[in-house]
Amino acid sequence: MSIYFLISKIFTPFFLFSNLLIIILILLFFFRKKVKSFFKFYLVLFFICLIFPFGNFFEYHFLKKEFYNKEIINDFDAILLLGGDERRLIYAIDLMKKYNNVKLIFAGGSGHLVETIGLNENKIFKKKVENILNDNEYFILKHSRNTIENLLAFKEFNKRHNFERVIILTSSGHMMRSLIISKKIGLNLYPFYWKKKKLKFSIINAYQSFSFLRNLRSFDLGFREILGILSLNFINLKN
Repeated sequence: MSIYFLISKIFTPFFLFSNLLIIILILLFFFRKKVKSFFKFYLVLFFICLIFPFGNFFEYHFLKKEFYNKEIINDFDAILLLGGDERRLIYAIDLMKKYNNVKLIFAGGSGHLVETIGLNENKIFKKKVENILNDNEYFILKHSRNTIENLLAFKEFNKRHNFERVIILTSSGHMMRSLIISKKIGLNLYPFYWKKKKLKFSIINAYQSFSFLRNLRSFDLGFREILGILSLNFINLKN
């Protein structure tokens, strides 16, 4: 088990913006007499984060925006699917049916320190596609624990199979980090661009779905992705 993987998993709770916000609030509460002005300022900031879903705005403009509503290349020979999300799997199979002789390459696993029985992504993926795809239409890479290992596993796999133009299919918020890692380890992967419709904002609908907890946690995915991107500057990705 690599030191980087172990450290990243041990400190995972602190990589969530909502957890950090609450931990800092608790610490400031105990020292509020010494940092009275800052405590008041932080309390206002905390309630702003509770009321407004700024995290969604942050994630969209800094991570997702470049991976929506663009045409994907139309002469690829394989799709690299990261993770077993059913929505991504549906898109992958749809692309395979649309383009001839395209192979699906699945890279999955678990990032947990203790393996959860019955949650092996590779086995779950095989079960999902066994009645949809023929055995010669897809490949399953070795079990991985994170995106870096996913892409390194694909690099080793492709030394034997030599796919030339490969689309990487992952969530729009995770695409930037995946492409940065790919470039760092010498892979030339093409992003899958998601379709996003412009939705008309409704105050009534926003009120009906309002949640303090969801607004607070709206930062979490984007915050973790940004930390992941920044951490790549300190990790040796040579294989």
